Order: sequence, then C-alpha cells, then structure tokens
Amino acid sequence: METPAPLTPSARRALLVVFQEHWENARHIKNERLSFTNIFSIVSAGILSLLHSIQGEFLLEISILVFLCCFSLIGLLTSLRLKAELEHCLHSIESTVTQLGMERFMPAVDAGGALTRYPKFRWLFPLFYLIATTGFVALLAVRLIHGPALEAVR
Repeated sequence: METPAPLTPSARRALLVVFQEHWENARHIKNERLSFTNIFSIVSAGILSLLHSIQGEFLLEISILVFLCCFSLIGLLTSLRLKAELEHCLHSIESTVTQLGMERFMPAVDAGGALTRYPKFRWLFPLFYLIATTGFVALLAVRLIHGPALEAVR
C-alpha cells in the first residue's frame, strides 16, 4: 500500500476548513434532531390531552388521531434523513482526520474493542418515532374498529 504524499500547506488549510464545516454541520444536525423531538413530544402530549377531553366526538377524535399518525410518520422520516446526514458528516470528519494524520486527537467513535466502543444512539430517534407511529396507528385502528362499541360503554 502506498503512503500518501504529504499535504501542502494550502491543502491542509482546505482540509481544516472542510473539517470545520462538517463538524459544525454534525452539531447542527444533533441540535435539529433534539429540537424536533422536543416539539413533537410537547405537541403530542397536548393533543393526547385534548383527545382525552373530547370524548364522544367521533369525527374529531378520528381527525386528531390521523393528524398524530401523520405527524409521527413525518418525525420518523425526518429522523431517518437526519441520521443519514449525520453518518455522512461523521464519515467525512473521519476521512479528513485520517488525511491530516490526527486520528489520535479524535474520540473513538467507531473504534473496535469492547472497552473503547461507544454505543451508537443514532438509531434511538428513528426507533422513538417508529414506536410513536405504531402506537398512534394502533389507537386509530382501535377507535375505527370499536368506535360505536366504545361510545355505548361511555
């Protein structure tokens, strides 16, 4: 395997600029993911509270549950997109760090070995939205299937 030629000072500066852009983009993606999850949680909790208080209004309940299903599906798709973007940024950062020969200064994000490997939480957000989507679809299905029967019990 050939040893790469040493980088010129202008190439090093360019790589450092690329590194900084990817690092800031990764940070932005993480903040965007947390902000959307906070908004999703607050809106979902408020709507579920509203849903509890409007019992007996079948069409309104169905409309709210359809909205929650769509909202959580949008969250799932958004979190999958952000996960892909984050992995691209992290791969680019790793590549740039390798080209600069500065691997020892970076955290062991994807290092091997049981003691040095950090758990990857990148799937946590898509999993959260998948569970929320499944739950809202189940609520909608139960409401549609047993709608009149639930009205008679109340």
